[in-house]
Amino acid sequence: LRIFLILAILAGIGVIAVSQLKIKPHIQSIVDERELNKTNWHKEENTRKQKEKELAATKTTLESTKKNLDETTTQLTSTKGQLDAEQKRANDLQSNLAKSRDELKGARQDLEAWRLLGIPVEQVRVVIVSEKKLHVANDALEEEKKVIKHQLDVTEAKLKTFLLDEDPDLPTGLKGTVLVVDPKWNFVVLNIGEKQGVVPRGVLLVSRNSKLIGKVRVQSTQGDRSIANVMPGWKLGEIMEGDEVLYAKY
Repeated sequence: LRIFLILAILAGIGVIAVSQLKIKPHIQSIVDERELNKTNWHKEENTRKQKEKELAATKTTLESTKKNLDETTTQLTSTKGQLDAEQKRANDLQSNLAKSRDELKGARQDLEAWRLLGIPVEQVRVVIVSEKKLHVANDALEEEKKVIKHQLDVTEAKLKTFLLDEDPDLPTGLKGTVLVVDPKWNFVVLNIGEKQGVVPRGVLLVSRNSKLIGKVRVQSTQGDRSIANVMPGWKLGEIMEGDEVLYAKY
């Protein structure tokens, strides 16, 4: 039994020895590979950190470059605006210079014309003032002439109504509106008068919605108002404020 036990122990020792001789190189290879992987990992980690630093530096440089570009663009826009303003100012000055030259040329021509007329320069202002006064007086006379002509036309129309037994003519296309109606005395107030060419005894049609309501004959006139009587036998409906009046020659 002891011999078998000793043999078993020796066999176990032999197996362990053989195992150590065969497995130890494999284990050592695994350890070496692990150390190599660890070393490579450290290298890769250092490389990654270096790349991150370089990327951050590149990003910072890029942001700085973009900022400088924006500032340069702003300065360029401002410079262009100033250039445009200066160009406009130069164009305005050139235009003013050309205008001044034309005015100077005209003034020289006018001065030469006055010299040829034999009028001293010191009297030119007096002549100009006198000319302006004559123009003002002439304009006033023209306006007065228009007023007198209008009054004459009105007077002639009134005279015609008294001398002739026919309705006087009124301006073609004359239209107006009824402002006031007095049903008791059968008269109306119209918003047209002498300024629109209305004369006494003139006859106007009264309509509402294109429907004839009646006729009125002008009794008296003012500047832009007139009073007219409703003509008997021509009252086809109740005349109301806002009704239209118009002249129609038959």
